[in-house]
Amino acid sequence: MLSGLFTSTLTQQVISYPVITAESHGANDTATVDRATSFSAYDGNQLVFDPYDTSREQQAVFQGAFTAPQEPAQQVRPVCSSGECSWPLYGSLAVCGEVVNLTAQGNQTLLNTLRQNTAKRLVAQFNSSIATAEAMGYAFYFTSVPAVFPVISGLFDQPSGAFNASVTALMISDSYIAYSDQLMNNSLSAMADLSTIKYLELGFWWCTKTYSTSVRAGQHTTIEIETVSKLKEPTSPLNMPWAVDFYPCYTSGTCKATFGDLQAHLEPPSRADRDGTNYTLHVWTELTASALVAATMFDSVFYDARRGIVSSNGGGIAKTYALSLLGDFQSTALPAPETQLRNIRGVVQNMARAMTNLVRTMPSTRQTRPAAENTIHGTVKTPQAFVKINWEWTSLLAAQLGLTAVFLGLTIARTRAARMQVIKSSSLATLCALDKATRLQVGGLHDLVALERQARTVGVKLERGSSGVALWLGMRRPRPETWQPVPFSVPG
Repeated sequence: MLSGLFTSTLTQQVISYPVITAESHGANDTATVDRATSFSAYDGNQLVFDPYDTSREQQAVFQGAFTAPQEPAQQVRPVCSSGECSWPLYGSLAVCGEVVNLTAQGNQTLLNTLRQNTAKRLVAQFNSSIATAEAMGYAFYFTSVPAVFPVISGLFDQPSGAFNASVTALMISDSYIAYSDQLMNNSLSAMADLSTIKYLELGFWWCTKTYSTSVRAGQHTTIEIETVSKLKEPTSPLNMPWAVDFYPCYTSGTCKATFGDLQAHLEPPSRADRDGTNYTLHVWTELTASALVAATMFDSVFYDARRGIVSSNGGGIAKTYALSLLGDFQSTALPAPETQLRNIRGVVQNMARAMTNLVRTMPSTRQTRPAAENTIHGTVKTPQAFVKINWEWTSLLAAQLGLTAVFLGLTIARTRAARMQVIKSSSLATLCALDKATRLQVGGLHDLVALERQARTVGVKLERGSSGVALWLGMRRPRPETWQPVPFSVPG
Protein backbone atom coordinates (compact mmCIF):
# COMPACT_ATOMS: atom_id res chain seq x y z
CA MET A 1 0.00 0.00 0.00
CA LEU A 2 2.79 2.41 0.92
CA SER A 3 4.60 1.59 -2.30
CA GLY A 4 1.48 2.37 -4.32
CA LEU A 5 0.98 5.64 -2.45
CA PHE A 6 4.55 6.75 -3.14
CA THR A 7 4.33 5.66 -6.77
CA SER A 8 1.12 7.64 -7.35
CA THR A 9 2.49 10.77 -5.68
CA LEU A 10 5.78 10.70 -7.55
CA THR A 11 4.07 10.00 -10.88
CA GLN A 12 2.00 13.18 -10.50
CA GLN A 13 5.22 15.15 -10.01
CA VAL A 14 7.01 13.60 -12.99
CA ILE A 15 4.64 15.01 -15.66
CA SER A 16 3.28 18.58 -15.72
CA TYR A 17 1.38 20.56 -18.36
CA PRO A 18 2.60 24.18 -18.29
CA VAL A 19 0.78 26.80 -20.38
CA ILE A 20 2.99 29.45 -21.96
CA THR A 21 2.33 32.31 -24.34
CA ALA A 22 4.12 31.75 -27.63
CA GLU A 23 4.18 33.27 -31.10
CA SER A 24 1.29 32.20 -33.29
CA HIS A 25 1.54 31.68 -37.05
CA GLY A 26 -2.13 31.25 -37.93
CA ALA A 27 -3.31 32.45 -41.33
CA ASN A 28 -5.78 34.89 -39.75
CA ASP A 29 -3.44 36.26 -37.08
CA THR A 30 -3.18 40.06 -37.22
CA ALA A 31 -1.13 42.53 -35.19
CA THR A 32 -0.91 46.05 -36.65
CA VAL A 33 -0.66 49.61 -35.38
CA ASP A 34 -0.89 52.84 -37.42
CA ARG A 35 1.88 55.41 -37.55
CA ALA A 36 2.81 58.39 -39.75
CA THR A 37 6.11 59.18 -41.45
CA SER A 38 4.81 62.13 -43.47
CA PHE A 39 1.99 64.66 -43.41
CA SER A 40 0.81 65.60 -46.88
CA ALA A 41 -2.42 65.81 -48.87
CA TYR A 42 -0.64 67.06 -52.01
CA ASP A 43 -1.25 65.07 -55.20
CA GLY A 44 1.30 66.98 -57.29
CA ASN A 45 -1.20 69.60 -58.36
CA GLN A 46 -3.36 70.56 -55.40
CA LEU A 47 -4.37 69.51 -51.91
CA VAL A 48 -6.85 66.64 -51.89
CA PHE A 49 -8.63 66.14 -48.57
CA ASP A 50 -11.14 63.44 -47.83
CA PRO A 51 -14.68 64.60 -47.02
CA TYR A 52 -14.93 66.01 -43.50
CA ASP A 53 -11.19 65.97 -42.82
CA THR A 54 -11.63 69.48 -41.40
CA SER A 55 -14.33 68.13 -39.08
CA ARG A 56 -11.98 65.36 -37.99
CA GLU A 57 -9.32 67.91 -37.10
CA GLN A 58 -11.77 70.05 -35.15
CA GLN A 59 -13.07 66.96 -33.40
CA ALA A 60 -9.54 65.88 -32.44
CA VAL A 61 -8.76 69.28 -30.91
CA PHE A 62 -11.96 69.43 -28.88
CA GLN A 63 -11.90 65.76 -27.95
CA GLY A 64 -8.51 66.28 -26.34
CA ALA A 65 -9.48 69.64 -24.84
CA PHE A 66 -12.65 68.37 -23.18
CA THR A 67 -11.09 65.20 -21.79
CA ALA A 68 -10.75 65.55 -18.02
CA PRO A 69 -7.21 66.90 -17.44
CA GLN A 70 -6.44 64.16 -14.89
CA GLU A 71 -7.33 61.45 -17.43
CA PRO A 72 -4.77 60.97 -20.25
CA ALA A 73 -6.32 60.76 -23.70
CA GLN A 74 -6.21 57.35 -25.37
CA GLN A 75 -3.40 56.46 -27.76
CA VAL A 76 -4.02 55.01 -31.23
CA ARG A 77 -5.73 51.65 -30.76
CA PRO A 78 -3.77 48.75 -32.28
CA VAL A 79 -5.34 45.78 -34.05
CA CYS A 80 -4.68 42.45 -32.30
CA SER A 81 -6.47 39.25 -33.33
CA SER A 82 -5.84 37.58 -29.96
CA GLY A 83 -5.66 38.72 -26.36
CA GLU A 84 -1.91 39.30 -26.53
CA CYS A 85 0.32 41.00 -29.10
CA SER A 86 3.64 42.84 -29.11
CA TRP A 87 5.40 45.21 -31.48
CA PRO A 88 9.00 46.32 -31.87
CA LEU A 89 9.85 49.90 -30.97
CA TYR A 90 8.66 52.17 -33.78
CA GLY A 91 8.74 55.85 -34.64
CA SER A 92 6.04 58.21 -35.83
CA LEU A 93 5.30 61.83 -36.52
CA ALA A 94 3.54 63.38 -33.54
CA VAL A 95 2.30 66.64 -32.08
CA CYS A 96 3.86 67.80 -28.81
CA GLY A 97 2.43 70.38 -26.42
CA GLU A 98 3.50 72.36 -23.36
CA VAL A 99 2.46 75.27 -21.12
CA VAL A 100 4.61 78.22 -20.03
CA ASN A 101 3.67 80.52 -17.13
CA LEU A 102 4.33 83.93 -18.70
CA THR A 103 3.37 85.84 -15.56
CA ALA A 104 6.01 83.94 -13.58
CA GLN A 105 8.65 84.54 -16.28
CA GLY A 106 8.15 88.28 -15.87
CA ASN A 107 8.96 89.46 -19.41
CA GLN A 108 7.41 92.91 -18.99
CA THR A 109 7.64 93.84 -22.66
CA LEU A 110 5.67 90.75 -23.60
CA LEU A 111 3.23 91.20 -20.71
CA ASN A 112 2.52 94.83 -21.66
CA THR A 113 1.70 93.74 -25.22
CA LEU A 114 -0.60 91.03 -23.90
CA ARG A 115 -2.35 93.51 -21.57
CA GLN A 116 -3.09 95.81 -24.50
CA ASN A 117 -4.58 92.91 -26.44
CA THR A 118 -6.52 91.75 -23.39
CA ALA A 119 -8.04 95.21 -22.82
CA LYS A 120 -9.35 95.24 -26.40
CA ARG A 121 -10.68 91.71 -26.10
CA LEU A 122 -12.49 92.46 -22.82
CA VAL A 123 -14.21 95.48 -24.35
CA ALA A 124 -15.18 93.45 -27.41
CA GLN A 125 -16.47 90.62 -25.25
CA PHE A 126 -18.52 92.98 -23.05
CA ASN A 127 -20.04 94.91 -25.97
CA SER A 128 -20.83 91.79 -28.01
CA SER A 129 -22.44 90.19 -24.95
CA ILE A 130 -24.68 93.24 -24.46
CA ALA A 131 -25.60 93.34 -28.16
CA THR A 132 -26.33 89.61 -28.32
CA ALA A 133 -28.38 89.71 -25.12
CA GLU A 134 -30.44 92.67 -26.36
CA ALA A 135 -31.05 91.04 -29.73
CA MET A 136 -32.29 87.87 -28.05
CA GLY A 137 -34.38 89.71 -25.49
CA TYR A 138 -32.56 88.81 -22.30
CA ALA A 139 -30.23 91.76 -21.78
CA PHE A 140 -31.47 91.94 -18.20
CA TYR A 141 -29.81 88.57 -17.54
CA PHE A 142 -26.33 89.72 -18.56
CA THR A 143 -26.54 93.08 -16.79
CA SER A 144 -27.91 91.46 -13.62
CA VAL A 145 -24.71 89.45 -13.08
CA PRO A 146 -22.67 91.62 -10.70
CA ALA A 147 -19.22 90.14 -11.30
CA VAL A 148 -17.54 87.66 -13.64
CA PHE A 149 -14.37 85.64 -14.19
CA PRO A 150 -12.93 86.49 -17.63
CA VAL A 151 -11.02 83.85 -19.62
CA ILE A 152 -9.59 84.89 -22.99
CA SER A 153 -7.69 82.81 -25.54
CA GLY A 154 -5.71 84.52 -28.30
CA LEU A 155 -2.92 83.94 -30.81
CA PHE A 156 0.68 85.18 -30.91
CA ASP A 157 1.46 86.92 -34.20
CA GLN A 158 5.17 86.29 -33.65
CA PRO A 159 7.28 84.04 -31.40
CA SER A 160 7.17 85.02 -27.74
CA GLY A 161 10.64 83.69 -26.95
CA ALA A 162 9.30 81.39 -24.22
CA PHE A 163 10.20 78.25 -26.23
CA ASN A 164 13.64 77.38 -27.58
CA ALA A 165 14.54 77.92 -31.23
CA SER A 166 14.19 74.24 -32.18
CA VAL A 167 10.63 74.06 -30.88
CA THR A 168 9.71 77.48 -32.30
CA ALA A 169 10.75 76.36 -35.80
CA LEU A 170 8.33 73.42 -35.55
CA MET A 171 5.40 75.34 -34.02
CA ILE A 172 1.90 74.51 -35.32
CA SER A 173 -0.03 76.76 -32.95
CA ASP A 174 1.12 79.31 -30.39
CA SER A 175 -1.59 80.86 -28.23
CA TYR A 176 -2.08 82.46 -24.84
CA ILE A 177 -4.67 82.40 -22.07
CA ALA A 178 -5.51 85.58 -20.17
CA TYR A 179 -7.53 84.94 -17.02
CA SER A 180 -8.30 86.32 -13.60
CA ASP A 181 -8.79 84.20 -10.52
CA GLN A 182 -10.62 87.12 -8.90
CA LEU A 183 -14.12 88.26 -9.82
CA MET A 184 -14.23 91.48 -11.86
CA ASN A 185 -17.20 93.84 -11.74
CA ASN A 186 -19.34 93.39 -14.83
CA SER A 187 -18.79 96.86 -16.27
CA LEU A 188 -16.50 98.44 -18.83
CA SER A 189 -14.88 100.76 -16.31
CA ALA A 190 -14.04 97.89 -13.93
CA MET A 191 -12.57 95.78 -16.74
CA ALA A 192 -10.06 98.50 -17.49
CA ASP A 193 -8.15 97.36 -14.40
CA LEU A 194 -5.99 94.44 -15.55
CA SER A 195 -3.90 94.11 -12.39
CA THR A 196 -5.40 90.69 -11.57
CA ILE A 197 -4.97 89.23 -15.07
CA LYS A 198 -2.49 86.34 -15.43
CA TYR A 199 -1.04 84.83 -18.59
CA LEU A 200 -0.15 81.34 -19.81
CA GLU A 201 1.32 80.37 -23.18
CA LEU A 202 0.17 77.17 -24.92
CA GLY A 203 2.47 75.79 -27.61
CA PHE A 204 1.85 72.89 -30.02
CA TRP A 205 4.64 71.76 -32.36
CA TRP A 206 5.68 68.88 -34.61
CA CYS A 207 7.97 66.23 -33.19
CA THR A 208 8.94 62.59 -33.70
CA LYS A 209 8.42 59.97 -31.03
CA THR A 210 9.48 56.42 -30.27
CA TYR A 211 6.59 54.24 -29.12
CA SER A 212 6.30 50.88 -27.40
CA THR A 213 2.94 49.16 -27.92
CA SER A 214 1.64 45.91 -26.48
CA VAL A 215 -1.63 44.12 -25.79
CA ARG A 216 -2.06 42.07 -22.61
CA ALA A 217 -5.30 40.31 -21.68
CA GLY A 218 -7.06 42.29 -24.39
CA GLN A 219 -5.94 45.68 -23.00
CA HIS A 220 -3.64 47.80 -25.15
CA THR A 221 -0.85 49.95 -23.74
CA THR A 222 1.30 52.45 -25.62
CA ILE A 223 4.26 54.12 -23.93
CA GLU A 224 6.13 57.12 -25.32
CA ILE A 225 9.80 56.18 -25.03
CA GLU A 226 11.52 59.14 -26.68
CA THR A 227 10.70 62.55 -28.17
CA VAL A 228 12.81 64.51 -30.68
CA SER A 229 11.89 68.09 -31.68
CA LYS A 230 14.34 69.19 -34.35
CA LEU A 231 14.34 70.07 -38.05
CA LYS A 232 17.10 68.69 -40.27
CA GLU A 233 17.36 72.04 -42.06
CA PRO A 234 15.66 75.45 -41.68
CA THR A 235 12.37 76.00 -43.46
CA SER A 236 9.64 78.63 -43.70
CA PRO A 237 7.40 79.12 -40.62
CA LEU A 238 4.99 76.25 -39.99
CA ASN A 239 2.63 78.29 -37.78
CA MET A 240 0.03 79.96 -40.01
CA PRO A 241 -0.10 83.36 -38.17
CA TRP A 242 3.69 83.66 -38.64
CA ALA A 243 3.71 82.64 -42.33
CA VAL A 244 3.10 85.95 -44.10
CA ASP A 245 2.91 84.30 -47.55
CA PHE A 246 0.19 81.79 -46.72
CA TYR A 247 -2.99 83.80 -46.29
CA PRO A 248 -2.61 85.84 -49.52
CA CYS A 249 -2.03 82.70 -51.60
CA TYR A 250 -4.82 80.85 -49.76
CA THR A 251 -7.42 83.52 -50.54
CA SER A 252 -6.26 83.90 -54.14
CA GLY A 253 -5.80 80.18 -54.81
CA THR A 254 -2.12 80.49 -55.78
CA CYS A 255 -0.48 78.41 -53.05
CA LYS A 256 0.81 75.88 -55.58
CA ALA A 257 3.03 78.58 -57.05
CA THR A 258 4.01 79.84 -53.60
CA PHE A 259 4.75 76.55 -51.88
CA GLY A 260 4.41 73.75 -54.45
CA ASP A 261 6.02 70.59 -53.11
CA LEU A 262 8.12 72.36 -50.46
CA GLN A 263 8.83 70.01 -47.57
CA ALA A 264 10.23 70.18 -44.05
CA HIS A 265 12.32 67.25 -42.79
CA LEU A 266 12.40 66.24 -39.13
CA GLU A 267 15.13 64.39 -37.25
CA PRO A 268 14.06 60.78 -36.56
CA PRO A 269 13.95 59.35 -33.04
CA SER A 270 17.21 57.57 -32.24
CA ARG A 271 15.68 54.46 -30.64
CA ALA A 272 13.51 53.49 -33.61
CA ASP A 273 13.65 53.42 -37.41
CA ARG A 274 17.39 52.89 -37.63
CA ASP A 275 16.85 51.90 -41.27
CA GLY A 276 16.78 55.59 -42.22
CA THR A 277 13.04 56.34 -42.31
CA ASN A 278 12.38 59.94 -43.35
CA TYR A 279 9.88 62.13 -41.49
CA THR A 280 8.53 64.91 -43.69
CA LEU A 281 5.91 67.65 -43.67
CA HIS A 282 4.42 69.07 -46.85
CA VAL A 283 4.48 72.77 -45.95
CA TRP A 284 1.32 73.74 -47.86
CA THR A 285 -0.66 70.92 -46.23
CA GLU A 286 0.82 71.72 -42.83
CA LEU A 287 -0.01 75.45 -42.98
CA THR A 288 -3.59 74.62 -43.95
CA ALA A 289 -3.88 72.37 -40.90
CA SER A 290 -2.27 75.08 -38.75
CA ALA A 291 -4.90 77.58 -39.93
CA LEU A 292 -7.68 75.20 -38.90
CA VAL A 293 -6.13 74.77 -35.45
CA ALA A 294 -5.70 78.54 -35.09
CA ALA A 295 -9.41 79.04 -35.71
CA THR A 296 -10.21 76.99 -32.61
CA MET A 297 -7.76 78.89 -30.38
CA PHE A 298 -9.51 82.28 -30.59
CA ASP A 299 -12.20 82.50 -27.92
CA SER A 300 -13.37 84.33 -24.81
CA VAL A 301 -15.85 83.60 -22.05
CA PHE A 302 -17.30 85.21 -18.91
CA TYR A 303 -18.06 82.91 -15.98
CA ASP A 304 -20.12 83.85 -12.95
CA ALA A 305 -19.27 83.12 -9.30
CA ARG A 306 -20.76 79.60 -9.60
CA ARG A 307 -18.74 78.81 -12.74
CA GLY A 308 -21.75 79.12 -15.00
CA ILE A 309 -21.29 80.63 -18.46
CA VAL A 310 -22.52 84.21 -18.64
CA SER A 311 -21.47 84.84 -22.24
CA SER A 312 -19.16 83.37 -24.87
CA ASN A 313 -17.64 84.77 -28.03
CA GLY A 314 -15.52 82.43 -30.14
CA GLY A 315 -14.83 78.80 -30.95
CA GLY A 316 -15.57 77.37 -27.51
CA ILE A 317 -12.06 76.35 -26.43
CA ALA A 318 -12.04 78.94 -23.61
CA LYS A 319 -14.67 76.91 -21.77
CA THR A 320 -12.32 74.01 -21.11
CA TYR A 321 -9.59 76.44 -20.02
CA ALA A 322 -12.05 78.04 -17.59
CA LEU A 323 -13.01 74.67 -16.12
CA SER A 324 -9.35 73.82 -15.52
CA LEU A 325 -8.40 77.21 -14.08
CA LEU A 326 -11.49 78.18 -12.09
CA GLY A 327 -12.97 74.84 -11.08
CA ASP A 328 -15.87 72.80 -12.36
CA PHE A 329 -19.50 73.91 -12.53
CA GLN A 330 -20.98 74.88 -9.12
CA SER A 331 -17.50 75.08 -7.55
CA THR A 332 -17.19 77.36 -4.54
CA ALA A 333 -13.39 77.52 -4.28
CA LEU A 334 -10.62 78.12 -6.80
CA PRO A 335 -8.01 75.41 -7.38
CA ALA A 336 -4.57 76.11 -5.96
CA PRO A 337 -2.13 77.78 -8.43
CA GLU A 338 -0.11 74.59 -8.85
CA THR A 339 -3.34 72.67 -9.53
CA GLN A 340 -4.40 75.25 -12.13
CA LEU A 341 -1.11 74.85 -13.98
CA ARG A 342 -1.25 71.05 -13.73
CA ASN A 343 -4.82 71.04 -15.08
CA ILE A 344 -3.95 73.24 -18.06
CA ARG A 345 -0.89 71.10 -18.79
CA GLY A 346 -3.13 68.02 -18.76
CA VAL A 347 -5.52 69.70 -21.23
CA VAL A 348 -2.66 70.66 -23.57
CA GLN A 349 -1.11 67.20 -23.53
CA ASN A 350 -4.49 65.60 -24.20
CA MET A 351 -5.02 67.95 -27.14
CA ALA A 352 -1.56 67.12 -28.50
CA ARG A 353 -2.20 63.39 -28.18
CA ALA A 354 -5.59 63.64 -29.89
CA MET A 355 -4.03 65.57 -32.78
CA THR A 356 -1.24 62.98 -32.99
CA ASN A 357 -3.83 60.22 -33.28
CA LEU A 358 -5.40 62.06 -36.21
CA VAL A 359 -2.03 62.53 -37.92
CA ARG A 360 -1.36 58.79 -37.62
CA THR A 361 -4.77 57.70 -38.95
CA MET A 362 -6.00 60.53 -41.24
CA PRO A 363 -7.12 58.87 -44.52
CA SER A 364 -6.11 61.66 -46.93
CA THR A 365 -2.52 61.92 -45.64
CA ARG A 366 -2.11 58.12 -45.45
CA GLN A 367 -2.82 57.87 -49.19
CA THR A 368 0.25 59.91 -50.12
CA ARG A 369 2.86 57.63 -48.52
CA PRO A 370 3.83 53.97 -49.10
CA ALA A 371 1.52 51.50 -47.40
CA ALA A 372 4.48 49.88 -45.64
CA GLU A 373 5.13 53.17 -43.82
CA ASN A 374 1.55 53.48 -42.60
CA THR A 375 1.50 50.32 -40.52
CA ILE A 376 3.80 48.53 -38.10
CA HIS A 377 3.32 44.76 -37.97
CA GLY A 378 3.74 42.96 -34.68
CA THR A 379 3.64 39.46 -33.25
CA VAL A 380 0.47 37.63 -32.27
CA LYS A 381 0.84 35.45 -29.18
CA THR A 382 -1.52 32.71 -28.01
CA PRO A 383 -1.60 30.37 -24.99
CA GLN A 384 -0.02 26.98 -25.78
CA ALA A 385 0.14 23.92 -23.48
CA PHE A 386 3.21 21.66 -23.34
CA VAL A 387 4.03 18.29 -21.73
CA LYS A 388 7.00 18.71 -19.40
CA ILE A 389 8.88 15.75 -17.90
CA ASN A 390 10.60 16.59 -14.62
CA TRP A 391 13.59 14.28 -14.73
CA GLU A 392 14.55 14.86 -11.09
CA TRP A 393 11.24 13.35 -10.01
CA THR A 394 11.72 10.52 -12.51
CA SER A 395 14.94 9.58 -10.71
CA LEU A 396 13.14 9.44 -7.37
CA LEU A 397 10.39 7.31 -8.89
CA ALA A 398 12.94 4.90 -10.36
CA ALA A 399 14.74 4.66 -7.00
CA GLN A 400 11.47 3.98 -5.19
CA LEU A 401 10.48 1.26 -7.65
CA GLY A 402 13.95 -0.26 -7.38
CA LEU A 403 13.79 -0.41 -3.58
CA THR A 404 10.32 -1.95 -3.78
CA ALA A 405 11.62 -4.62 -6.14
CA VAL A 406 14.54 -5.39 -3.80
CA PHE A 407 12.21 -5.66 -0.80
CA LEU A 408 9.83 -8.00 -2.60
CA GLY A 409 12.73 -10.08 -3.91
CA LEU A 410 14.22 -10.53 -0.44
CA THR A 411 10.80 -11.42 1.01
CA ILE A 412 10.26 -14.07 -1.65
CA ALA A 413 13.76 -15.48 -1.17
CA ARG A 414 13.38 -15.70 2.62
CA THR A 415 9.97 -17.34 2.37
CA ARG A 416 11.19 -19.82 -0.20
CA ALA A 417 14.20 -20.76 1.92
CA ALA A 418 12.03 -21.33 5.02
CA ARG A 419 9.25 -22.96 2.99
CA MET A 420 6.85 -20.92 5.09
CA GLN A 421 4.90 -17.75 4.39
CA VAL A 422 3.53 -15.22 6.79
CA ILE A 423 -0.09 -14.81 5.78
CA LYS A 424 -0.79 -11.68 7.85
CA SER A 425 0.85 -9.93 10.74
CA SER A 426 -2.52 -9.99 12.54
CA SER A 427 -4.23 -13.40 12.78
CA LEU A 428 -7.71 -12.00 13.32
CA ALA A 429 -8.91 -12.88 9.84
CA THR A 430 -7.53 -16.41 10.09
CA LEU A 431 -9.19 -17.04 13.48
CA CYS A 432 -12.53 -16.06 11.99
CA ALA A 433 -12.05 -18.63 9.22
CA LEU A 434 -11.30 -21.62 11.58
CA ASP A 435 -13.94 -24.12 12.67
CA LYS A 436 -15.30 -24.12 16.23
CA ALA A 437 -13.04 -26.94 17.58
CA THR A 438 -9.88 -25.25 16.33
CA ARG A 439 -10.98 -21.87 17.68
CA LEU A 440 -11.53 -23.44 21.15
CA GLN A 441 -8.08 -25.06 21.01
CA VAL A 442 -6.41 -21.69 20.44
CA GLY A 443 -8.39 -19.99 23.15
CA GLY A 444 -11.82 -19.43 21.68
CA LEU A 445 -13.45 -16.52 19.92
CA HIS A 446 -15.40 -14.27 22.23
CA ASP A 447 -16.45 -10.63 21.96
CA LEU A 448 -14.47 -8.16 19.90
CA VAL A 449 -12.30 -6.98 22.80
CA ALA A 450 -11.40 -10.53 23.81
CA LEU A 451 -10.96 -11.48 20.17
CA GLU A 452 -8.51 -8.65 19.59
CA ARG A 453 -6.59 -9.53 22.76
CA GLN A 454 -6.44 -13.23 21.86
CA ALA A 455 -5.44 -12.48 18.26
CA ARG A 456 -2.33 -10.74 19.47
CA THR A 457 -1.04 -14.02 21.01
CA VAL A 458 -1.53 -16.12 17.92
CA GLY A 459 0.69 -16.31 14.88
CA VAL A 460 -0.28 -18.12 11.73
CA LYS A 461 2.01 -19.59 9.09
CA LEU A 462 1.28 -21.61 6.02
CA GLU A 463 3.63 -24.36 4.87
CA ARG A 464 3.66 -25.72 1.38
CA GLY A 465 5.24 -29.14 0.97
CA SER A 466 5.17 -32.16 -1.26
CA SER A 467 2.33 -33.57 0.81
CA GLY A 468 0.23 -30.44 0.51
CA VAL A 469 -0.50 -27.42 2.65
CA ALA A 470 -0.22 -27.32 6.46
CA LEU A 471 -1.29 -24.60 8.90
CA TRP A 472 0.94 -23.84 11.87
CA LEU A 473 -0.23 -21.91 14.90
CA GLY A 474 2.16 -20.25 17.29
CA MET A 475 1.12 -19.25 20.84
CA ARG A 476 2.98 -16.56 22.74
CA ARG A 477 3.66 -17.78 26.31
CA PRO A 478 5.98 -16.65 29.07
CA ARG A 479 8.39 -19.17 27.58
CA PRO A 480 9.79 -18.82 24.03
CA GLU A 481 7.34 -19.03 21.19
CA THR A 482 6.64 -22.50 19.81
CA TRP A 483 4.96 -23.60 16.65
CA GLN A 484 2.92 -26.77 16.13
CA PRO A 485 0.66 -28.03 13.39
CA VAL A 486 -3.03 -27.81 14.12
CA PRO A 487 -5.66 -29.76 12.23
CA PHE A 488 -8.33 -27.47 10.83
CA SER A 489 -11.09 -27.32 8.36
CA VAL A 490 -12.72 -24.38 6.66
CA PRO A 491 -16.50 -24.09 7.16
CA GLY A 492 -18.83 -24.71 4.24
